[in-house]
Amino acid sequence: MGNGTLLMTWRTRWNRNLLRFLGSRARKQDVEDLAQETYLRLLRARDLDDVHNPEAYLISVASHVISEWKQRQQPFDSASFDETSLAAERIDLEAEADARTSQRRIDEALAGVAPMMHAVLLLRLRDDRSCKDIARDLGLSERQVKRQLAHGYEILRRALQDVPS
Repeated sequence: MGNGTLLMTWRTRWNRNLLRFLGSRARKQDVEDLAQETYLRLLRARDLDDVHNPEAYLISVASHVISEWKQRQQPFDSASFDETSLAAERIDLEAEADARTSQRRIDEALAGVAPMMHAVLLLRLRDDRSCKDIARDLGLSERQVKRQLAHGYEILRRALQDVPS
């Protein structure tokens, strides 16, 4: 089945959940645009037939869309770029290199987990959602969410184990 046909099926089944998820994180007037961006990204994906848990994948992609949208909402403050802040940034280059290494390892670890665990971890760590909210949004029990988090945290701990502190 092609991505377009598959997305129409997904939209029919889970659009209400997607809109509720987006509505809890964005202004009401932006929700439809964010949903459209989510579906456009999914349409550009290679092969959605391989997705084992489409609803979790849909929420995961929407979570990325929301995160980028929030970043774009931040106004640029040119006054904050003075000599003092630039000097402080130079001092922090080594710390940032370590952070990038850590982020790369986290991204690699997350790429290897199941879509449901990926969605649960993103909702908890990036969006700071409660286990109860995650369970409701993904149609899981709180116990399942906690198990996914425990296993996911262990995977992330192992991925970061060799990162210099």
